[in-house]
Amino acid sequence: MTSRERLIDWLNDAYAMERSLEKTLERHLKDAEGEPDVHARIRLHIEETRRQAETVESCVESLGGKVSSTKTVFAEMMGAVQGMVNKPAKDTLVKNALADYAAEHFEIACYKALIAAARQLGEEGIATRLSVILQEEEDMARFLEEKLPHAVREALVDADT
Repeated sequence: MTSRERLIDWLNDAYAMERSLEKTLERHLKDAEGEPDVHARIRLHIEETRRQAETVESCVESLGGKVSSTKTVFAEMMGAVQGMVNKPAKDTLVKNALADYAAEHFEIACYKALIAAARQLGEEGIATRLSVILQEEEDMARFLEEKLPHAVREALVDADT
Protein backbone atom coordinates (compact mmCIF):
# COMPACT_ATOMS: atom_id res chain seq x y z
CA MET A 1 0.00 0.00 0.00
CA THR A 2 1.40 3.39 -0.99
CA SER A 3 1.28 6.43 1.28
CA ARG A 4 -1.49 7.88 -0.88
CA GLU A 5 -3.53 4.65 -0.63
CA ARG A 6 -2.99 4.63 3.12
CA LEU A 7 -4.33 8.19 3.38
CA ILE A 8 -7.36 7.18 1.30
CA ASP A 9 -7.92 4.22 3.63
CA TRP A 10 -7.70 6.45 6.70
CA LEU A 11 -10.07 8.96 5.13
CA ASN A 12 -12.47 6.09 4.47
CA ASP A 13 -12.30 5.25 8.16
CA ALA A 14 -13.11 8.89 8.99
CA TYR A 15 -16.02 8.87 6.55
CA ALA A 16 -17.44 5.71 8.13
CA MET A 17 -16.90 7.22 11.59
CA GLU A 18 -18.89 10.34 10.66
CA ARG A 19 -21.74 8.30 9.20
CA SER A 20 -21.84 6.15 12.35
CA LEU A 21 -21.85 9.17 14.65
CA GLU A 22 -24.67 10.74 12.67
CA LYS A 23 -26.89 7.79 13.63
CA THR A 24 -25.82 7.98 17.27
CA LEU A 25 -26.42 11.72 17.44
CA GLU A 26 -29.90 11.34 15.95
CA ARG A 27 -30.84 9.10 18.89
CA HIS A 28 -29.19 11.41 21.39
CA LEU A 29 -31.17 14.31 19.90
CA LYS A 30 -34.40 12.56 20.90
CA ASP A 31 -33.05 11.92 24.39
CA ALA A 32 -32.25 15.64 24.85
CA GLU A 33 -35.74 16.96 24.06
CA GLY A 34 -36.13 18.26 27.64
CA GLU A 35 -32.87 20.25 27.45
CA PRO A 36 -33.34 22.98 24.80
CA ASP A 37 -29.72 24.18 24.58
CA VAL A 38 -28.34 20.63 24.42
CA HIS A 39 -31.01 19.66 21.90
CA ALA A 40 -30.16 22.65 19.69
CA ARG A 41 -26.41 21.95 19.88
CA ILE A 42 -26.85 18.28 19.00
CA ARG A 43 -29.09 19.26 16.07
CA LEU A 44 -26.38 21.64 14.85
CA HIS A 45 -23.70 18.98 15.28
CA ILE A 46 -25.76 16.49 13.25
CA GLU A 47 -25.72 19.03 10.40
CA GLU A 48 -21.98 19.54 10.90
CA THR A 49 -21.43 15.78 10.93
CA ARG A 50 -23.27 15.37 7.63
CA ARG A 51 -21.18 18.13 6.06
CA GLN A 52 -18.03 16.59 7.53
CA ALA A 53 -18.85 13.25 5.91
CA GLU A 54 -19.35 15.05 2.58
CA THR A 55 -16.05 16.87 2.99
CA VAL A 56 -14.18 13.66 3.78
CA GLU A 57 -15.81 11.95 0.81
CA SER A 58 -14.67 14.77 -1.46
CA CYS A 59 -11.14 14.43 -0.05
CA VAL A 60 -11.16 10.71 -0.87
CA GLU A 61 -12.37 11.43 -4.40
CA SER A 62 -9.80 14.20 -4.90
CA LEU A 63 -7.12 11.58 -4.24
CA GLY A 64 -8.66 9.25 -6.84
CA GLY A 65 -10.40 6.95 -4.34
CA LYS A 66 -13.96 5.99 -3.51
CA VAL A 67 -15.61 5.76 -0.12
CA SER A 68 -15.91 2.20 1.12
CA SER A 69 -19.55 1.14 1.18
CA THR A 70 -18.69 -1.89 3.34
CA LYS A 71 -17.04 0.21 6.05
CA THR A 72 -19.87 2.72 5.90
CA VAL A 73 -22.70 0.19 6.23
CA PHE A 74 -20.99 -1.52 9.15
CA ALA A 75 -20.29 1.80 10.86
CA GLU A 76 -23.89 2.99 10.40
CA MET A 77 -25.19 -0.23 11.98
CA MET A 78 -22.81 0.20 14.92
CA GLY A 79 -23.91 3.81 15.32
CA ALA A 80 -27.55 2.77 15.43
CA VAL A 81 -26.80 0.15 18.09
CA GLN A 82 -24.61 2.49 20.15
CA GLY A 83 -27.38 5.06 20.20
CA MET A 84 -29.75 2.56 21.83
CA VAL A 85 -27.41 1.23 24.52
CA ASN A 86 -28.39 3.66 27.29
CA LYS A 87 -32.14 3.30 26.98
CA PRO A 88 -34.25 3.58 29.13
CA ALA A 89 -32.00 4.66 32.02
CA LYS A 90 -32.80 7.78 34.08
CA ASP A 91 -29.22 8.90 33.62
CA THR A 92 -29.36 8.68 29.83
CA LEU A 93 -28.19 12.27 29.32
CA VAL A 94 -25.10 11.68 31.46
CA LYS A 95 -24.25 8.46 29.63
CA ASN A 96 -24.86 10.08 26.26
CA ALA A 97 -22.66 13.04 27.22
CA LEU A 98 -19.85 10.71 28.31
CA ALA A 99 -20.08 8.68 25.11
CA ASP A 100 -20.27 11.79 22.93
CA TYR A 101 -17.37 13.47 24.76
CA ALA A 102 -15.21 10.39 24.23
CA ALA A 103 -16.27 10.19 20.57
CA GLU A 104 -15.41 13.85 20.01
CA HIS A 105 -11.93 13.35 21.40
CA PHE A 106 -11.43 10.26 19.26
CA GLU A 107 -12.46 12.33 16.24
CA ILE A 108 -10.09 15.11 17.27
CA ALA A 109 -7.21 12.64 17.39
CA CYS A 110 -8.22 11.15 14.02
CA TYR A 111 -8.38 14.52 12.30
CA LYS A 112 -5.06 15.65 13.77
CA ALA A 113 -3.49 12.46 12.34
CA LEU A 114 -5.21 12.94 8.97
CA ILE A 115 -4.08 16.56 8.77
CA ALA A 116 -0.49 15.52 9.52
CA ALA A 117 -0.67 12.77 6.88
CA ALA A 118 -2.15 15.11 4.26
CA ARG A 119 0.57 17.67 4.91
CA GLN A 120 3.26 14.98 4.75
CA LEU A 121 1.98 14.06 1.30
CA GLY A 122 1.79 17.69 0.15
CA GLU A 123 -2.01 17.72 0.17
CA GLU A 124 -2.40 21.12 1.80
CA GLY A 125 -5.91 21.58 0.36
CA ILE A 126 -7.08 18.41 2.10
CA ALA A 127 -5.32 19.46 5.32
CA THR A 128 -7.13 22.79 5.21
CA ARG A 129 -10.55 21.19 4.71
CA LEU A 130 -9.88 18.72 7.52
CA SER A 131 -8.78 21.58 9.79
CA VAL A 132 -12.28 23.04 9.55
CA ILE A 133 -13.69 19.70 10.69
CA LEU A 134 -11.15 19.55 13.52
CA GLN A 135 -12.30 22.96 14.78
CA GLU A 136 -15.95 21.83 14.78
CA GLU A 137 -15.07 18.69 16.73
CA GLU A 138 -13.09 20.72 19.27
CA ASP A 139 -16.02 23.13 19.65
CA MET A 140 -18.45 20.26 20.29
CA ALA A 141 -16.08 18.66 22.81
CA ARG A 142 -15.89 21.99 24.71
CA PHE A 143 -19.68 22.27 24.71
CA LEU A 144 -20.05 18.76 26.12
CA GLU A 145 -17.39 19.42 28.73
CA GLU A 146 -19.28 22.52 29.87
CA LYS A 147 -22.64 20.71 30.00
CA LEU A 148 -21.51 17.52 31.73
CA PRO A 149 -21.63 18.87 35.32
CA HIS A 150 -25.24 20.03 34.80
CA ALA A 151 -26.26 16.65 33.41
CA VAL A 152 -24.65 14.92 36.40
CA ARG A 153 -26.41 17.23 38.89
CA GLU A 154 -29.77 16.64 37.21
CA ALA A 155 -29.31 12.88 37.23
CA LEU A 156 -28.44 12.92 40.94
CA VAL A 157 -31.44 15.11 41.76
CA ASP A 158 -33.68 12.71 39.80
CA ALA A 159 -32.19 9.77 41.70
CA ASP A 160 -33.10 11.36 45.04
CA THR A 161 -36.70 12.05 44.08
